[in-house]
Amino acid sequence: MKWDGVEKRRFVRANFPCKVIIRTPTQHLINTHTENIGAGGVRIIIGEKLDVSSMVGLEIYLDKDSVKCEGKIVWMVERVSSAENEPFLFDTGIEFYDINDDDRNLITNLVEMIVSGKK
Repeated sequence: MKWDGVEKRRFVRANFPCKVIIRTPTQHLINTHTENIGAGGVRIIIGEKLDVSSMVGLEIYLDKDSVKCEGKIVWMVERVSSAENEPFLFDTGIEFYDINDDDRNLITNLVEMIVSGKK
């Protein structure tokens, strides 16, 4: 997937590394962290390829709070590594699919604080 330089997101994203546990469609867990987060979803980097459009369970740890929701893999790009022995990594975009309003508001408020420089 090549980025065409046009931002198409409906929600602002903030660079905020927080722990994420992903429950894959085969029910195994992947531990990772966010590259960025917004009220509409997260960008993560993982060591395995998941199918675009597949649904995953998410548990996201934001400071003192955690958010549990379902997400949909909307894009996945293999990261190119110059090192021969490095494992394959996949830059992955996950859209929140089933998230309650309180959790979405929690993320929105966090992102607004980060973007405004208050955090």
